[in-house]
Amino acid sequence: KNEQLRAEYPPFQSPSNLTVLHLHHYSSIETVEELISMARATHIYTIDTESQVINKVAKGALVQIQFIHSIHESILVLIEMSYLPNQDSLLFNKIKELCSIIFHDENTKTTCGPFENEFKNFYSYGLFERGKVKNAINLQDHFSDWYNKSASITHPTRESREKQTSWSLQDAIKIAFQQFLDKNETVNKWRCGLDFKLNTWKRKLFSKNHYNANEEKEKRILMIKYAVADCTAVTKLYFMIYPSDSSIRTSYETPTTASTNITLNIDDLSDISEEEEPEILMPRFDKQPEILIPQLDKEPQILMPQFDKPPQILIPKLDEQNYLTIETTEEEMNELNTQQQQQNYQNLKNKERKT
Repeated sequence: KNEQLRAEYPPFQSPSNLTVLHLHHYSSIETVEELISMARATHIYTIDTESQVINKVAKGALVQIQFIHSIHESILVLIEMSYLPNQDSLLFNKIKELCSIIFHDENTKTTCGPFENEFKNFYSYGLFERGKVKNAINLQDHFSDWYNKSASITHPTRESREKQTSWSLQDAIKIAFQQFLDKNETVNKWRCGLDFKLNTWKRKLFSKNHYNANEEKEKRILMIKYAVADCTAVTKLYFMIYPSDSSIRTSYETPTTASTNITLNIDDLSDISEEEEPEILMPRFDKQPEILIPQLDKEPQILMPQFDKPPQILIPKLDEQNYLTIETTEEEMNELNTQQQQQNYQNLKNKERKT
């Protein structure tokens, strides 16, 4: 059925003005605190989950939460459950606080299916509280009402679909928008670690034969696209059924650690030989994210003082030449004169002898 719909309808596209954030043990406290501030100002959410079957037991792996603050903009958080921080850590408790705010009774929480079914495999992580969740909307039921009402108006003679019949999300998107929602990645290894920052792509998991970095990252990109589309498709249906909510507008800043307008493009992955050290290829962004850490492109250099001219040795300079002056006393002069006279007399005597 999936491939038949692919051939018949254009693909469903998630909105381009979407910010995608991963939460795990590498996330910063600052990022979660910014999300908490946003959550306090947001009152409509779309929620979806993904589980992985291990030894015939389904284990919760991924939680997708879309903050809907306008029909044109939103933030989508992917909580990677297998990579949460330690439950005693401040980071874990901040993420738990964020989820508690999102699930507050007054907030509208939209899912495609019963809310309890979405989270039955996730309570063991200690992040979500058990109990009845208020103001949760199962869009399957509401879409059936919308479809039956629409069918009775446009085709009065056509028999309406029974209310108890559940619509799959894929069928609802096909009927409402004439688009194909790809469900090819539904059954998957959702505990693989999707975010490249987790470095799980450096281990062989999806590679067909030998380890191939491109294949590992390629698969994760497809899974992220699927998780995002599954959530945004529900949001699109919500606004169609409740058009009055399309005028909502919540004003707050996108987290500085987030990257806006994310585009996941498999074509951006270049071939990497198995002998080379794999290079981390991150999703492409419309705007280059700013990394607030020093980057050394070259070997660091020691910066020494630079002089325009050779340094000069400063020594005292004498403006005038110094002279040594010796003063002679009168007594010394008389003695010198006497000695000179005696010398002259002796010279004269010597001359006389010679003659």
